Amino acid sequence: MEHIDLPAAGWYAAPHANGEQRYWDGAAWHEPAEAEPTTPFLKKPVTRRTGAIVAGAALVLGLVVGGVSGGAGTQSEVAALKAQVSGLQSDVAEAQAAAEESVDTLAAATAASDAMTKERDSAKARVAELEAAATAAQAELDARAATITDLQGKVAVKDAAPPVVEVAAPETQKSVYYKNCTAAREAGAAPVRRGDPGYASHLDRDGDGIGCE
Repeated sequence: MEHIDLPAAGWYAAPHANGEQRYWDGAAWHEPAEAEPTTPFLKKPVTRRTGAIVAGAALVLGLVVGGVSGGAGTQSEVAALKAQVSGLQSDVAEAQAAAEESVDTLAAATAASDAMTKERDSAKARVAELEAAATAAQAELDARAATITDLQGKVAVKDAAPPVVEVAAPETQKSVYYKNCTAAREAGAAPVRRGDPGYASHLDRDGDGIGCE
């Protein structure tokens, strides 16, 4: 008959006890009161899936130890149990692979989240810098606008003021007297018209306004 490797002694979920923990000594099941594990490792319970694998192997061992003859029916049951054990082992491997994949996925998601956080913080800092620059620029524009307004006010005041016209002082008319036309001619003033300096009626005998003609 084909040799079957059975699980080592320890506590497992026993199929005959509805999955409750029972002690397997490597050949048979024991109730909790009868179990006497020899090492501390054997006192540590294992998972239900591992217990199911052990249970299947134990059933196979029971068939062998119980003196069941190698008939067609017995061989079929043994083959079915071995297939069950193999399937359970495959499920355990798949679950472990899925767990490792989940860990990798979680690590990648964490790294992506950290990168997004850094980008968001960088964007916030840039926005703060731009806001500060905009505030400074607005203050400069306000100062220039105030200067322009002040200059415009001064120009308006000057435009509203009446222009200053400088009026030349009239020349003081000199008091000139010519005794006669001879004197006027000698002074280069003849003829002497009315309104000219030195004009007098004794120089204008005919009274036409021009003396010393």
